[in-house]
Amino acid sequence: MFLLYGLLFFTLDMYKDNTFFTLIAAIMISGGFMMLFGQYVPSWDSSYYPLMMTQNIPYRTYLESKWLIMVLGTIISTILASFYLFFGLKIYLIIVAVGCYNIGWNCYMSLITGAFIRSKIDLTTNKNAFADSKAFNVQTLLLSVPTLAIPILLYFLLTLIFEFNYAMIAFVAIGLLGILLKPFMFNLIENLYKSQKYKTIKAYK
Repeated sequence: MFLLYGLLFFTLDMYKDNTFFTLIAAIMISGGFMMLFGQYVPSWDSSYYPLMMTQNIPYRTYLESKWLIMVLGTIISTILASFYLFFGLKIYLIIVAVGCYNIGWNCYMSLITGAFIRSKIDLTTNKNAFADSKAFNVQTLLLSVPTLAIPILLYFLLTLIFEFNYAMIAFVAIGLLGILLKPFMFNLIENLYKSQKYKTIKAYK
């Protein structure tokens, strides 16, 4: 579904030449799955989360498994989005650059968001996260703002300093830097989840 998000903007004259909407589309195309999945960690496991916390499962292992799912989802989405080359090489380069940023930084942001969203999701029913009014609320929206706003501001800053191609290289490099800082970022995220552990367990009972 998110892969087709760009068609909303790239096929309409009022949007297709607007860089802002191109960036929004690129974030959703490459990172839509990442945000949908990541911001509900650990809500997807809410039905058995209290039991899971009594088992000998390191928090680091649990969080890294969720991070890996988001990374793989972003990589696959970015590759499958290659059909956007039909709309021009520049658009696809933006999608690839934003995809690298999503892997390097927004996967962490999604995990951080998930620590504060404690919406119980029952996967045994037909109701999904968006059908549950408690799962999608103002808090979810506000916590998602940095995921969208930071790469957009970064893009405009880089394109002011560099030519387009060099700006895209810098964008990719910033994403790779985020991957290299994974041990440091996971120390912060792990400590955050541990500090929220008992609040989360209480919310899922």
